[in-house]
Amino acid sequence: AEELGKPIDQIFDSFDTTPIAAASLGQVHRAVYKGQPVAIKVQRAGLRELFDSDLKNLKSLVKLLDQFDPKSDGADRSYADIYDESAKLLYEEIDYELEAKNCVRFANEFEKAGIDYVKVPSVFWDLTTKKVLTLEFVPSFKLTDIERVEAEGLDRKALAKNSANSFLSQVLQTGYFHCDPHPGNLCVNTEGKLVYYDCGMMNELQPNVAAGFKEACFAVFGGGPF
Repeated sequence: AEELGKPIDQIFDSFDTTPIAAASLGQVHRAVYKGQPVAIKVQRAGLRELFDSDLKNLKSLVKLLDQFDPKSDGADRSYADIYDESAKLLYEEIDYELEAKNCVRFANEFEKAGIDYVKVPSVFWDLTTKKVLTLEFVPSFKLTDIERVEAEGLDRKALAKNSANSFLSQVLQTGYFHCDPHPGNLCVNTEGKLVYYDCGMMNELQPNVAAGFKEACFAVFGGGPF
């Protein structure tokens, strides 16, 4: 309520206080907004302050590791670089405005690639802040729930093919990809469309890396030198 500037009952037609999903960084609630079902991701309190404190301590440890690691195995590693990348990803994960932008871009990239069997929930920008993310509620179930897949009459081979093609599209066509597509984040709805959730951790391939992936894939699938 504080994040959105008004009491919950003045914003939503209804709001379920029992979360439908919960994780270490936040939890998700169902609600109805202007007659439309929505999913509201609410960040746990005090996360940024906790990250600031923990990362400050880790940074001191990282400096010691880089200083005293003999690297006798010949590895060219930098604990400072690992720390910097991890810290960047952590802070990005708790910026829900960034996640909202990721959702929009991810959906647009699939649309531009001509892929109509993937659904990414739409964003309600007027109800989204750095700590609250409001999305279209998209019912689905896990791809790993084979009994449900068969009960809904969905084609398992088609789902497998579409799943593979959606990954290949991200790597070979758009270069913009979902970094955490576990069974809770990549589901399927009763129409057979793949549903991607949680766009908090996304990344983009540099053009030279994307070109290398393309060459490797064409070599593997085309019977090349590999």
